[in-house]
Amino acid sequence: MSCAKVYKRTTKVCENTLYFEVFNVNPAGVDAGYLTDSINFRLYIGKWDNEHEYFHLMCDGDSLTIDKEPIVDSGFPKPIEPQKYSLKELKTTKKFE
Repeated sequence: MSCAKVYKRTTKVCENTLYFEVFNVNPAGVDAGYLTDSINFRLYIGKWDNEHEYFHLMCDGDSLTIDKEPIVDSGFPKPIEPQKYSLKELKTTKKFE
């Protein structure tokens, strides 16, 4: 089995202004996600077990909150602190991961 990163899909988020790219990074069901606007930044969000958890992205004006959520009854604990970003800051830092 190979653990090479394989593209799975891209989903539009935040009223179609951003894109969430998903890659399979482990054949056992581990995915990795990146958030991008395709021009100014590409931010690595993290990995998740796609059978037990997922990332929930919430946009409110310039603010973006990313929370790793357990799938109901999966037994996985909910993270203590969500990741928070300023969209304006992401666009001006030109960070590509």
